Amino acid sequence: LTQGYWKTHSEFGPAPYDDTWAQLPNGAGTPFFLSGKTWYQVFWTPPAGNAYYNLAHQYMAAKLNILNGADPAAAQMALNSATTLFNTYTPAQIAALKSSSSIRKQFIDLAAILDQYNNGYIGPGHCSE
Repeated sequence: LTQGYWKTHSEFGPAPYDDTWAQLPNGAGTPFFLSGKTWYQVFWTPPAGNAYYNLAHQYMAAKLNILNGADPAAAQMALNSATTLFNTYTPAQIAALKSSSSIRKQFIDLAAILDQYNNGYIGPGHCSE
């Protein structure tokens, strides 16, 4: 399922609740790494050119898809790399990087891989919900 599905199906709505969210320690209220925000808040933060949020949205969708039963094999390396980045950088640090930054490029590249996973182009395929 895509990030759009997960963004709207938490306990905060607006779509019907998907109880996969309950597998996170505090549901959609679970803190997201060093962002200072919850998963729900990060999902509703427009990227506005910040590669941190592009990756965060795809990362959260992939993690929720896996909690929902999707095979993680095709995404596991990207998820591991993203976890390391999220444990290292804040959104502000990534926003401050020049567009030519190799770190920023890592965020963008990983987001593209996880987008492919969440849309079913790699991995287990796309669910129609």
